[in-house]
Amino acid sequence: MKTKETISGAGLAIGLGLIAIASVIGFETMQMQVPPSYARVGPQIFPYMIAIGMAITGAHIAWKSYRGEDEAAEIEDAGPTEWKSVALIAAGLIAHMNLLKPLGFVPAGVILFWSVAFAFGSRRYGRDVLVGLLLVLFAYAGFTYGLGLQLPQGLLKGWL
Repeated sequence: MKTKETISGAGLAIGLGLIAIASVIGFETMQMQVPPSYARVGPQIFPYMIAIGMAITGAHIAWKSYRGEDEAAEIEDAGPTEWKSVALIAAGLIAHMNLLKPLGFVPAGVILFWSVAFAFGSRRYGRDVLVGLLLVLFAYAGFTYGLGLQLPQGLLKGWL
């Protein structure tokens, strides 16, 4: 029998909360009106994948919390939070949100990638910009040409 001390109430609440949110996402996705022009893969696939992932994660957290398997000891050994890195990543996200329309998806994405790499300690600026550019171009092509979504072109209008 489980005692009150072995069950993590907060972990159980978080796990069940994730399952509840996943259920809402799944239910709302079922209510979507999808035009018959979508043969197999339509706009519902990604919300379903997110709902399934959230439900599995929530079930895992709830189960481990119910069994009393506390992972807080692993987190405590991680060391202090580097607030400078957190601030750099936050600044990159804010810059990305504000530069997305004027500069476009690709330049804003490269700036975001570079700021996160810099926050994690990378000082190879050229490599970081090149890797960021390749990843963002791949994402742009996937969303624009693969899924038919229009992302802001900004400065690169006519080139992409």
